[in-house]
Amino acid sequence: MSVSLRWFICPILLACMAAGWAVGAVPDPRVQAQAAVASGLRWLAAHQVSSGPEAGSWETGEPRYRSAVASFAGLAFLANGHLPGEGEYGQVVEQAMRYVQGTMAADGYLGQGHGAGMYIHAIATLFGLSYLGLAPDAAAERDLAAWCRRSLRVIAEAQKVSRPDYARGGWRYTPSSAESDLSVTSWQLLVLHAARQCGFEVEDGSIEDALRFIDGAYVAVPDGPAGPGGGYVYRPGLSRGPEPGVTGAAVFIKSLFERREDAHQNAALTYLAGYPPAWGGAQYNGYFFFGAFYMTQGMFQIGDPAWNRYYTPLRTLLLEHQAGDGSWPFAPDDALQGQLAGPTYSTAMAVLILSMEKQYLPMYQRQKRLF
Repeated sequence: MSVSLRWFICPILLACMAAGWAVGAVPDPRVQAQAAVASGLRWLAAHQVSSGPEAGSWETGEPRYRSAVASFAGLAFLANGHLPGEGEYGQVVEQAMRYVQGTMAADGYLGQGHGAGMYIHAIATLFGLSYLGLAPDAAAERDLAAWCRRSLRVIAEAQKVSRPDYARGGWRYTPSSAESDLSVTSWQLLVLHAARQCGFEVEDGSIEDALRFIDGAYVAVPDGPAGPGGGYVYRPGLSRGPEPGVTGAAVFIKSLFERREDAHQNAALTYLAGYPPAWGGAQYNGYFFFGAFYMTQGMFQIGDPAWNRYYTPLRTLLLEHQAGDGSWPFAPDDALQGQLAGPTYSTAMAVLILSMEKQYLPMYQRQKRLF
């Protein structure tokens, strides 16, 4: 072997050994996942808008998605311990929060006038709450706390809108909606959970009403793909049958607020076992990353063995589909609405899923269960 070739090969071997790989051994998937996350974060940082009125955000096909996408990207950095104003990505996180804060309307709403704005509102608020306590100075911290308080008030008032019995306690697409669905409701409850962790007062009655709404979405599934079980429907009183994505969301949210094992939990896990991770497919209804995000968090809160049984193949799936530049594409059957959020959304979501076990974000912290 020539000297020049030896000097080319040896650094590669050393790098592999430093990453925990032995020559000829199967790479540790946890090490691979961390490398994938690092590559994804580099891609996100390189594609942030650096100047102009949209500085701090990322390009999207639908301009009104910018604040939600910037929030997901900011959360991806926070989920890996990158703090505002510090280190390699400190400015990226700080600029993202500055942009998102600037999108709030005078009444505290963050929905950007979109027809499904309560999703955007919840995602942006979650970023603000996750950032709280990390602001670079006391004045910025006070401003952010006040900003979060205004946003939380919008969520509280939206729940109080008069609704039919089957929709009472939940939320839907806009603050004035008189309907509810389990997906939007799960996002608002996730925000309220994070708000409590940050020290904000959240009315017990609000949580109880929302959990009753979720309980009303449960249906038995006697002939599920993995045997008799049970799942949750998207819109109680209106939907025909359960869906894996919203079932994962229900399991996740209930595990955050309920300390004892729910009577329907095992039935829901049996139902979800019939829908193992796949790169798209009917189980995601065109929203792979949203559905995987829901189900991953639910399984994480439940813990082993459900967590390992679900997460191990999902991690493999994400590693297999990451692009060479560090970003993640959309599954081939993803809905146009999701694709309009752009590759920043898909990349940030993949990073968030792969970063869950670190538990850096308030929403990721595993809750103690009483059995």
